[in-house]
Amino acid sequence: MQRLERCDLSVMELLRQDAGWVFENPSLGVLEYRVLGTDFQAYAVVFTQLELEDEAFSTVELYSRTAWAGQEAMQQFAKWSRGLGFLSQQRAQLQTDRECPRGRS
Repeated sequence: MQRLERCDLSVMELLRQDAGWVFENPSLGVLEYRVLGTDFQAYAVVFTQLELEDEAFSTVELYSRTAWAGQEAMQQFAKWSRGLGFLSQQRAQLQTDRECPRGRS
């Protein structure tokens, strides 16, 4: 297990737009968040789109409360990512998030 040597926390200002889960960050552009699927206990599949100038960048992400996502979560993630046009070759497994210990930043 790797030890967390340093922990940086930052605050990002998001300005809510008129439509549901659409926010603007003056330094980034327009961010849109949509929960595509969840069981409200173990996982959530989230669509994020960043509009910066004339380009849009999209991701579909699977958030799991456990180290390994369950079968239902993986099926929902695969379904949504395929449905939104992402190829299986475009999938990447990112490192596990580390939380900052309380009082350390």
